[in-house]
Amino acid sequence: MRPVDDDMPNKEMTGWRKCLGGHWDFFELSPGSGISPPLWVSPKDKKRRYLARACTSTMDVAGRLVKQREFPRWSWILAGIQTQGRGQLGRSWISRSGNLFATIRLPQSAGTLGNLLPLALGAVLVEVLAELGLPAEVKWPNDILVGRTKVGGILVEERGGTLFAGIGINVDQGSEAESFSYSFKMPAGSLQSFGVDVSVPCLWMQVEKCLIRRLLEFISCPGRVVAQLGTCLAFKDEPIVVTNAGPRDGPATLVGISTSGGLIIRTARGDHIINRGQVIPPVF
Repeated sequence: MRPVDDDMPNKEMTGWRKCLGGHWDFFELSPGSGISPPLWVSPKDKKRRYLARACTSTMDVAGRLVKQREFPRWSWILAGIQTQGRGQLGRSWISRSGNLFATIRLPQSAGTLGNLLPLALGAVLVEVLAELGLPAEVKWPNDILVGRTKVGGILVEERGGTLFAGIGINVDQGSEAESFSYSFKMPAGSLQSFGVDVSVPCLWMQVEKCLIRRLLEFISCPGRVVAQLGTCLAFKDEPIVVTNAGPRDGPATLVGISTSGGLIIRTARGDHIINRGQVIPPVF
């Protein structure tokens, strides 16, 4: 990985630790762990909290910590910079300093949500952003939009029977400006571009608190996920274009979310449920 640059000075990380509270110690990972030292750790409520100046990806470091039995349920890692962040379908996630990059270990019971899990996490982020005054939406299957620009994304992975959720939010800046195109990318946005001034650690504390509370509710009653998405699903009742969904590719109208987390679309041949693919607004 590339060396840490001056985008994430030690004094900024000191500010992060003060904001998050608790006692922090240095933690040493084995070589090849995908992290550029230093790494800090703070135990709290049977979980562990980690802070890194830079790493390949928080998901990679979380996986290594689990192997070392140092990452119990609800533990998380927050990084200042990712050099090899990734999103859906293995795409790279541009990870600039000043934005939020975190991975949290979920309880195994979260796996019962199946394809609803990333949508449930999206609903949590919508709730947090609403508290900040931003009307956000969930773009199926795992993006967060504000003003029809992408401000965040969610990546759920299972490694060796352990469930992780990777969460990225553009706080200070988005990736390079991108317009709608045949590459099917949404233009990038950031919380700051919509007038929200919040620090990364303060935002993460809000996300963590809401995530633990709401996810447990969703696990006990999956129908709540579908109900909540009914009010914050991007492009609902609007014309869309479906891609990467095989025979269902093409123009459609977005109807809603199925009880299993699939996307309900309406075409000239009737209503269908797709469980993979992407949706975009029509390109004129």
